[in-house]
Amino acid sequence: LRRAEALLWVPPTPPPVLRALLVEGHAPAVRWCHGFYAGVDPIAAIAREVLLPAGIPLSNGRGAFSSSLAEYALMAALHFNKQVARCQQNRRERRWDKFEMSVLRGQTLGLLGFGDIAQHVARLGKAFGMRVVCLRRNASKPD
Repeated sequence: LRRAEALLWVPPTPPPVLRALLVEGHAPAVRWCHGFYAGVDPIAAIAREVLLPAGIPLSNGRGAFSSSLAEYALMAALHFNKQVARCQQNRRERRWDKFEMSVLRGQTLGLLGFGDIAQHVARLGKAFGMRVVCLRRNASKPD
């Protein structure tokens, strides 16, 4: 650990463990720190108070899971839109329950935030013919 030049922070490792490694001299050769997930909010204070003054860059996993999570979001939209639970219940009960199954085309997909994950979700929503509406913190930020 004393010769490690990079640290990978993977939650659920508590942020105080990362701080201790850096501040208490357990990893004095560190020249780079990487957060596994896109968000680094839990270690933002460490970045400001320890990494920045020491000139140690912090990178994150932005984009690493965006496609997978976007597919999951559309899967959930399809699950509820197609009433999968109702269909499964009908099958278990060996019942033919006639109902009109709606489509995603023409429906509105609302996204809170427009980071990398939301941009991937928006692309998939548009591919399904959905109207996509996004709310972001900073309206003037370019897409």
